[in-house]
Order: sequence, then C-alpha cells, then structure tokens
Amino acid sequence: MTAADARKAAVSWTGGKDCNLAMLLAWRESSLRVEALVVFRPRDAVFRAHPLGIMQAQAAALSLPLLQVEITGEPSFKDSYVAGMRRLQEEHGIEVLVTGDMDLVGSMQRNWIEECGEECGMEAWLPLWKADRGECLRKLLHEGFKVVFSCVKSPHFDGSWIGRQLDEDAVREMMSKVPAGLDLGGEKGEYHTMVLAGPLHTQEVVLYTEDHVNRHIHRLACELFDQVGQKEGERWWVLQLATLNPEP
Repeated sequence: MTAADARKAAVSWTGGKDCNLAMLLAWRESSLRVEALVVFRPRDAVFRAHPLGIMQAQAAALSLPLLQVEITGEPSFKDSYVAGMRRLQEEHGIEVLVTGDMDLVGSMQRNWIEECGEECGMEAWLPLWKADRGECLRKLLHEGFKVVFSCVKSPHFDGSWIGRQLDEDAVREMMSKVPAGLDLGGEKGEYHTMVLAGPLHTQEVVLYTEDHVNRHIHRLACELFDQVGQKEGERWWVLQLATLNPEP
C-alpha cells in the first residue's frame, strides 16, 4: 500500500502512556496516516490528571494539530460523541480513530469508540486491546518514552509518586503491588500519566512547578478531596503545575 492509499487517522488523545504508544504503532502501520490528535472534552471539564496545556505542548512537539471536540451530553452522551465523530469526518476527513484503550471499564459491555463509530461509519483501531499490561510498560521503556505520573490514588500509591518517571525501578515496585489488586495498566483508575518525550517528539515537553530553576519536574503533589468517583477513605494526588512551556 502506498502512502496515498493510507486512510486518514486521528488518535484519541489524553497525553498519557497508552495513547502515545497507540499513536506510535499507528504511525508505523502502513495502512494508516496519522493526521491529528483528538481530545473529547465534556463542557467545562477540568482535566486534572491530563492537563490540556500539556496536551497542547505535546501536539506541538509532535507537529500535529490537537482537535478539540466538545461533548455536550445532548440529547444524550452517546449522541453527542457520535456527532463529534461525524464532525471529524466531515471537517477533517478522518476515517479511522485510534485509541489506546486496553479493556472494558466499569459497566461497559463493548469498547466505547468502536460502539460510537459504528453509528457514523468511522472505524476504531485498537492496537493495545487486551494487551499484556507489563509488556506495554516494558515497550514504553524500550521505545524511549519519558513518562511521568500525573495522578495517583491510594491504597497502591501515595503523593511521592507524583512527578516520578516511569522507569525499571518504578515498574518493579508496581509489579510488587499486583497481588494486592493493582492493574499494571491503571485500567481501574489507580494512576494516570503524561508523556514528555518519545520516538516521534521533535522536542521534550518541559513542565514548570513553583520551583523551576532547574526546569525539571519537582515532586509537587496536590491532594484532592471530594472528586467525582472518589471513594470514601480514598486519597488522590495530582501534579500541581505553575506554568508550562515546550523546550525551546
């Protein structure tokens, strides 16, 4: 298949490890041509685990547009999602939506992107579906992704993990938590990540905290309370940023 025959694809984007790995696999897939990143945004949503500013800096580093699709929930959440996917087709010619989804979440019976795509004729491409969680973490390290923890939850993690880089030591510690119920991929919401650099980045995304003298992430954790979905007694921490800029 020639490049001209490849289908136009967009990557459903949060900026975390899974969508970044899925994008890399899509980039190497000859039948696809990745043209954009897409963030589906509920109206007035605040992304604490995946800050929009970081996503925008990632898009700049990847030389791709970040398309924002607002999800209004009207007349229903699903209808709003399908309408957004139709706009991607009509306005940007997107034929395939790539997602880093690994498994069903919560009460889902099917993959959400696949289900919505059927209603508007958009194909879902799920390269990580049912993938081995540990193997995905090892692949991230092997490919040279720089991944940091942006949100963690008890009982498996504490605030010291915020801003920490995913490396061999971190993976070993996470492996030791599996018997206690940790999903290595974070599919139960135990943790979230953001990617600062990778094989396709033209520059590293640099995060600034209140102490930005060395222009590195410092472990500045902000504890959250009374968040939607937060269980009684559960503690959440997120990366607290002052400003954000891409590396010059």
